[in-house]
Amino acid sequence: MPAILIYHAHADALDLLPIEAASLDEATLKTEHGVYTVMRIYPGRRVLRIDHHLARMRRSAALLDSPYPLTDEWLRGMMRRAVTDAESQGVAESRVRLTVPFTDPDSALILVEPFQPPPASTYERGVEVGLVDDRRDAPKAKNTRFIERRQQIVAAQTHTFYEILLCAPDGTILEGASSNFYAVLDRDLHTAEEGVLHGIARGMVLEVAEGLIPVNRTPVHPDEIAHLSEAMLSSASRGVIPIVKIGDTVINGGEVGPIARALRARYDGLVEAELEDL
Repeated sequence: MPAILIYHAHADALDLLPIEAASLDEATLKTEHGVYTVMRIYPGRRVLRIDHHLARMRRSAALLDSPYPLTDEWLRGMMRRAVTDAESQGVAESRVRLTVPFTDPDSALILVEPFQPPPASTYERGVEVGLVDDRRDAPKAKNTRFIERRQQIVAAQTHTFYEILLCAPDGTILEGASSNFYAVLDRDLHTAEEGVLHGIARGMVLEVAEGLIPVNRTPVHPDEIAHLSEAMLSSASRGVIPIVKIGDTVINGGEVGPIARALRARYDGLVEAELEDL
């Protein structure tokens, strides 16, 4: 079985394409560009906030002036068929990248990858991230063309980081190349509101932060990194991951802080409460 299963959904047909790829990004670059989303398929063929994912795809298409004639019901049904077929080939838990191509918006590409959650040490010890002066061209639209740019950003690094943070022209930290970014400064949880992709996980993090820590929807500047008490990132596949080092600066003595732990616990609880059948 190939590492990634690539399905082409059109009309009532679902075809498995003879394209080999070792990762979702590689598979995406071997297929048509379009608006997309990535979601985790939990055991029991359950999903999280799929309606949010599909609504964001529709908004992305509108922002990019791309046709989007497909219904959510059709996309969801085709995803269900693809995941069921992947299960029959031994993929018990997966990550799915759903794309509506710019050149063929009456169809969809469904990429299914066996999912392995990050090791426990990622959450317990935190991760190191880098900084670059770069950003998305249309940050609120999820466009597969950015994946090429993201690969270039990662390839240009001389150090292996877990994630790369993107900075605005004024230097403020916007988001991760594949995640949203948060920083605890002066007892507030800071995260950029403008110039970033509003991730599905980001919305959940901001929900569970209520009553725990005030949210300040403004970004922090690299000059403030030394004053951060905590930092973290989030994505739909990984949840909340603590950051213990940004560039050369260690955060909180290199230890995972209480806010990151509390947000992760609350986030995981919300996931369990909201999982639904695909």
